[in-house]
Amino acid sequence: MKRKENNHLAEGEVTGHYHQATGQDVEVFEEVFGDESLLLKVPTESTVTHQEHKQITIPAGDYRVGQVLEYDHASEEVNAVRD
Repeated sequence: MKRKENNHLAEGEVTGHYHQATGQDVEVFEEVFGDESLLLKVPTESTVTHQEHKQITIPAGDYRVGQVLEYDHASEEVNAVRD
């Protein structure tokens, strides 16, 4: 299990923007589940911030954070949603 020091949950491919977990003792870990998802440990109510979006409040708990996928019916393909 490898801790991400910057607490980034996702990073934009083009703009350099990112989603970041902020709060007291929040930790983000990668290489936990054998895929690209992350483990977010939130001991107390915290926030997720982004430069272009409204921040959201998340309650205390442990979360598995993964890539959002969308299905294109025309091409019958699954694609990762990009920021």
